[in-house]
Amino acid sequence: MALKRPGRRDGFRVSHEEDGLEGVAATGHPAPPAALHRALTCWTRLHGVLSLELAGHFNGMGFDPTLLFTAELDTLTGASAN
Repeated sequence: MALKRPGRRDGFRVSHEEDGLEGVAATGHPAPPAALHRALTCWTRLHGVLSLELAGHFNGMGFDPTLLFTAELDTLTGASAN
């Protein structure tokens, strides 16, 4: 059974309409909310995997962290859909 947040159509995903970045755009930021959402999503996912690897949290888990990083990158760029 998948966990779902109330009011979210797709579980834990948050669209740029729901993440509050419209307020940032209202301050005069040149990037649209959708671009800010995409940039923050990419940064947090890739930074998280890299930080865990550098801190040694994947040691002893029996997998290649490079493959995980590549899979995250492929997912974020849409390469996994091809």
